[in-house]
Amino acid sequence: MSGKSCGDCGLCCKLLAIQALGKKDGDWCGHFRKGGGGCGVYADRPDACRVFSCMWLHSDRLDDAWKPNKAKFVLYTDPEGRRLNVVVDPADPMAWKREPYYGRIKAMSSRADEGYQLVVSIGRRRVVVFQHDDIDLGLVDPDHRIVSGFADVEGQRTPYAMVLSDPGSEEAARQM
Repeated sequence: MSGKSCGDCGLCCKLLAIQALGKKDGDWCGHFRKGGGGCGVYADRPDACRVFSCMWLHSDRLDDAWKPNKAKFVLYTDPEGRRLNVVVDPADPMAWKREPYYGRIKAMSSRADEGYQLVVSIGRRRVVVFQHDDIDLGLVDPDHRIVSGFADVEGQRTPYAMVLSDPGSEEAARQM
């Protein structure tokens, strides 16, 4: 464990939607107390908050520059650990493109070779990051899935990313 604490940060309380509270992404949670006060209902917080794992808190590899309220984005993985999410504060949409972040995010995307995803979210906009390419998918409905990987195009290994609205179409996309 890194020994870090949220302290004055609560960016996840702004950027992430919490269905149990009817909280939309991008809106501050009504229970968040600014100025280092943390969550006003911490003991009774919803399960989504209880199980959320901020990558900065749990990684010794991310220094204080990566603290979400400084970096202006939150990093976390999906429950299966196959997708790294970079959720950017829409008030500073290019924060993830600044150094030292962008170079490191590109390096983290190298796991795409193993079937992992790295997706940047800025509001509803989604960008799938690969080591040598960023594929901007534009505005994506949150109920739709993003599929990404590599395809052989004219003898070249080419990254792809697409949005699927039909869950049954995922198998067809994998066979590309």
